[in-house]
Amino acid sequence: MKLRIYTNNTDAQVLGLPMYLIIVMIVAVAVIAAVIFMIPQGTQTMNALVTENMVIAEDPGNASEFTFSQAYDVTIKVTTNDNRADPIADATVTLIGAGVAESGSTNGNGEITLSVTPELGTNINEAEIKMIVKATGFEDFNDDAAVTVYRQ
Repeated sequence: MKLRIYTNNTDAQVLGLPMYLIIVMIVAVAVIAAVIFMIPQGTQTMNALVTENMVIAEDPGNASEFTFSQAYDVTIKVTTNDNRADPIADATVTLIGAGVAESGSTNGNGEITLSVTPELGTNINEAEIKMIVKATGFEDFNDDAAVTVYRQ
């Protein structure tokens, strides 16, 4: 009687491992693509208009760094971008630039008033304040030059 010694063949297991990883990666990519596809997109467009204090100007008297002497109220109206121009309530409006970073939500009339105190750096005579508006069910609205700030 001959004694047979069986050894484990681990080579086949090692060769099969990369195939399992490839299958797992393909399934993961498919799942991620499905999740991204399910994220709701804005279906309507909106319009936002600065109705008060679109231009802010003061005379500082020199070219050094300058903070405006008072806070200015910037009033913004957010409406649908169609013939009806219905106001959009609870839209988030953000103003960024010229040392300003203010944000808030519109009221039932689609209006918001944000108080800003702009700053201009040394030898900077003019700057723009950017407006970003976001609302549920709407595409984001951006205006890179919503408010102009300058030295007189």
